[in-house]
Amino acid sequence: MDNKAHETIKTRQDKEKQMLIEQLKKTPIVQLACKKNGTSRATYYRWRKEDVEFTKQADEALDEGSKFVNDMAES
Repeated sequence: MDNKAHETIKTRQDKEKQMLIEQLKKTPIVQLACKKNGTSRATYYRWRKEDVEFTKQADEALDEGSKFVNDMAES
């Protein structure tokens, strides 16, 4: 694979990761967030395994999303 194709794939993946992070903030359930984003759960867990920064952002998004859902339930 040439360098340009590799960069294109990385750019697309980075965009998908960011969209999934945003979805996890609204829907803090991995299976549902992946489905809404069009990302397989296997891909989500592979990204977690391979990308420390994604794992950190995903964990923060899940925490933020859980707090949001709890606040909604309480009000």
